[in-house]
Amino acid sequence: MGRQYKILVNSKIKKSMQTGILLKRSIIPWLFVLMWSSGGIFVKIGLHYADPFIFLFFRLLFSSLLFWGMLLIFRPSLPTNSKEWMDVIFTGLCMQAGYQTFYFLALDYNISPGLLAIILGAQPILTTFLSREKSGKNQWIELIIGIIGLTLVVLDSTKIANISKIGMMSSLISLLCITGGTILQKSIQVNQISNMTIQYTSGTIFLSILLYCFEQKVSWSPMFLLSLCWMVFVVSVGATLLLYHMIRQGNLTNVTSLFYCVPPVTAIFDFFVFKNSLAMLSIIGMGLIVLGIFLVNRQGKLV
Repeated sequence: MGRQYKILVNSKIKKSMQTGILLKRSIIPWLFVLMWSSGGIFVKIGLHYADPFIFLFFRLLFSSLLFWGMLLIFRPSLPTNSKEWMDVIFTGLCMQAGYQTFYFLALDYNISPGLLAIILGAQPILTTFLSREKSGKNQWIELIIGIIGLTLVVLDSTKIANISKIGMMSSLISLLCITGGTILQKSIQVNQISNMTIQYTSGTIFLSILLYCFEQKVSWSPMFLLSLCWMVFVVSVGATLLLYHMIRQGNLTNVTSLFYCVPPVTAIFDFFVFKNSLAMLSIIGMGLIVLGIFLVNRQGKLV
């Protein structure tokens, strides 16, 4: 009797653990979307009080210090050879320095968050093409549905006459950096804490060079401190760790397709924070984006 009871208890514990793992796997992608989507709002707030290079420098500096603290506490393994070191550093220059520098520059040169979102929304298409992952005809159709949805979401914010050439170039370079960095990150097998520490450190060094070359100003107001803390703790540390975890565990095309969700979620945040309402065209576009995400991921796991 006692043995049967023990088996029953162990079975229930095992079932509970499996349920917890499945719940964790279902929560991680959408938690990432919420955290990542909030970044655009807080960047927009922070740029009212600081120039882009110095804002990004402090974000990367404090993020790297946090990861150095975790590195000293947990003492994870480091890259074992020069090739691994170079891969991590170069990925960091793409993901942490290049992508974010040109993202901040695009916003600073009056590219609207909506237009920037549609440019960066081409990332899954580029990733699928460049990574040469197996993608069938149906998956291409589903990705295109997402692109159409993104187009509708940002259509109202696209005003050709007001587009800055420098801002547009910054947007395109930002797209290339995050696409290349995502593909490079897939092949890195270094411990995540070590990986992020090296990447943020390399990004910080790159931004310190930019600060030496360009005069930048910052106002240490409470709102700037709030936006800086949010970008460090929530986006740089939390969201990026989730992204790298999903890249390592999942199909690369399915993971990058999550970025389709970022513009509509950002638009919702934008409505509640800045009172910018959505037009019917944007609502239809968001519906197509959600449909595209569902179709892309129905046969694959994100984490």
